Amino acid sequence: MKSPKKYWVPCLAQFSGHMGKSNTMIKTPVPVQRALQLLHEISPLSRPLETYLSAFFEIQQYDAHEYLLRNGEVCDRMIFIADGLVQIYCEPPMPLPLEMQGKEICNWFLMEGDLAISVESFFGREASDEYIRAIEPTTTVSISYDALENVYAAFPEFNYYGRRLTEAYYVKAIRQLKALRYKRAADSYRYLEAHCPNLIERVPVRHLAGYLGVDETYVNALGTRRKVAN
Repeated sequence: MKSPKKYWVPCLAQFSGHMGKSNTMIKTPVPVQRALQLLHEISPLSRPLETYLSAFFEIQQYDAHEYLLRNGEVCDRMIFIADGLVQIYCEPPMPLPLEMQGKEICNWFLMEGDLAISVESFFGREASDEYIRAIEPTTTVSISYDALENVYAAFPEFNYYGRRLTEAYYVKAIRQLKALRYKRAADSYRYLEAHCPNLIERVPVRHLAGYLGVDETYVNALGTRRKVAN
């Protein structure tokens, strides 16, 4: 299995924004800036909390089709997507019905500004039954489960941020899952158009087809109708 590219040493974060030995300013990498901005939008972080938290961050880069998490692994990191697009999916149950052979069950999609975790695996500390895979080249900022627990213990106020992030994660999940409540794929597609328009624009047709439970030809037809209507 190819390892993602890690290009920032986490401990450098404790010096972020300070002068180094050579009297040059050590800048916070852009992906980390984006992760911190997400937290600042909830409520301004204190400087000690920001510095302590940043010291645990790791930046990783994934090529398209690389896995952030595989079935059977424990999801040990809370992942912030700084740039890119990923899908969370699972394998169909066995034995496979004929119509499901060669297909995957796509649960949902996540992009810039989103958190990507396997919920049951991360919080339950158990093997995941899901995959998280990059659809586009993707850059992430992540923190391990144990490090996150350390932050909660050292800065109890960070529990508020954790709650708000969890709320946002579930709202996004429910919004995408609502699309699947419709009996007709065309209605599900229209729901995504209204509530998740970026997905329609960026997610490849074959992945949308897997998400909606239809074939690619049908999704292409829906897209053509959409362009004509616009």
